[in-house]
Amino acid sequence: MNGREMLKALAQQAKDRLRARNCKGVNCVKDNVIRTVIIKSDDEQLYNKVKDVVNLDIVNPMAELIDINYYKTLTNEQKERYFFELSDKFRELKSRYEKEKIKQVN
Repeated sequence: MNGREMLKALAQQAKDRLRARNCKGVNCVKDNVIRTVIIKSDDEQLYNKVKDVVNLDIVNPMAELIDINYYKTLTNEQKERYFFELSDKFRELKSRYEKEKIKQVN
């Protein structure tokens, strides 16, 4: 990484920190960069993982869903946001799976 790229990365991190400080509550997080990690195109992949986790009755589903390599690159504040966003997405997709499962039975 050359000096220009490093400066650009540092500037982006500073912007992210400022956005996070100005953010009050979960609704504001959608405008933050962290939320873009879990986007609609990834929902189907995540949905398949959620189905596996639910079917296998895994004790700690978040450990199976979290992207460890990405998670390690985050600051503590970003890790918290990522974790909460992922847990919200898990609940949403688990509910969807359970509804679809009920429809199949009926």
